[in-house]
Amino acid sequence: MTQLSEVKVSLVRGLIEQAPDLAIQNLLRALRADGRHDESLSVVQSMIELEASDRRARNLVFSPVAPLCAAAGPFSGLNFPTRALTLIWKALKVECPDDVTAAKAMAARWGGPDCSPELFDLLCARAAAGLRGGEGAFGAAASAADQGGGRDSLAACLDIAPVTRRALEQMPDWLGRMTSEKAAKLRLAYRDAVATAEDAGPRFFEMLAAHLAEPWLILRMISGVMDRPAEAYVSGSELASFGERVLADIERRLAEVTAFKAAAGREAAHAAAQSVHLATVEIAELEQSFDLAPDGSWGGRLARQKLALATAIEGHLKETDGAVALALPQQTVRIGPRTQRGVPRLTHDPDRAHVEKAASLLTFMSEVRSSAAAGGFASARAKALEVLEMRLDKYVEAVLEEIRADDGVDPARARAFLEIAAEFCGLARDEKSAQIVRRRAAAA
Repeated sequence: MTQLSEVKVSLVRGLIEQAPDLAIQNLLRALRADGRHDESLSVVQSMIELEASDRRARNLVFSPVAPLCAAAGPFSGLNFPTRALTLIWKALKVECPDDVTAAKAMAARWGGPDCSPELFDLLCARAAAGLRGGEGAFGAAASAADQGGGRDSLAACLDIAPVTRRALEQMPDWLGRMTSEKAAKLRLAYRDAVATAEDAGPRFFEMLAAHLAEPWLILRMISGVMDRPAEAYVSGSELASFGERVLADIERRLAEVTAFKAAAGREAAHAAAQSVHLATVEIAELEQSFDLAPDGSWGGRLARQKLALATAIEGHLKETDGAVALALPQQTVRIGPRTQRGVPRLTHDPDRAHVEKAASLLTFMSEVRSSAAAGGFASARAKALEVLEMRLDKYVEAVLEEIRADDGVDPARARAFLEIAAEFCGLARDEKSAQIVRRRAAAA
């Protein structure tokens, strides 16, 4: 068995301390799954287990503020460097080691009947005081916080950590159907936060929003506290920035939908459809949370965004039929003195660029279906789909007729076009429609 020297152990320990939480979790999972190790790997695993245990305790203690110490996103109104929490935790180990040891023991059995967050709240209070002083062991932590929202701002967040910690436990209820009882508890939590400091209201909602995978849902809780306020009231309050951020995010997603090009491919179509979905969700959230005025700053802006979104989507929908026509080309033949009809042009192999462009637009058309009613383009989508389905049905019948006629048509090429038509049917309707076309092609 090999052993690591003290120098190497120190080097590995330093690397482990610098690794992000996810990397630590993945390393520990991999080492535990690998079974027995030699002595050197066992030492490494032991160090990683100690680090993971230490971070679990740190993250539980600082859970109300931890998401604020991460990479800033489009909704981030308050943000601090990731290393700020690490440095605060190190400072607490120096200033109150016994309490940190007790917190780690508590974290190891967290969820048990004798677990209580009072010790965690005490450490948050000591951290807040240490940051404001900015001396001794807390000097590096205070300097790190100053590179983000500032030491005083982070300390103020730690001041209301006990209130926020309790609120986070009730947040799933508040995000559901709001009842008078739930609203009363939410307002009480808000009053407790504001009682700590008059300007704590926005920080309280910032901390809650940072825990949400869909941060625009914070509007529901703001609405609950204010009892679905009128737009003029909330847009002029200290909480206006939350609504402004949602409007800005709708604008960003609208730009993504408008910029979508079919030539960019199916992944781009999927991303654009996802932007449509999220934009419509955010629009609905604003409309349900506040009493918007058509001529108000928010209501008027939202109306313009809805119109622009529907217009952009309808443009992509109208483009789809033409793209399918290029992917499944036809030519006009005369069948009488005054009669012409379109027949599939099967003299050349399918043009993959045209096929991919059409498939991208069909992917977009398919994936915006769930957003059509809320987005105000359900009628436009239904009309575009009706035209497209008629084209596909006629094309499939015409190609099958050409194959059966056996009039010099290359059957392999004809079936290649039928496979494309089948794929398009699957995107426009469902996979069952695609399978029907494939079965008919195999039987022809």
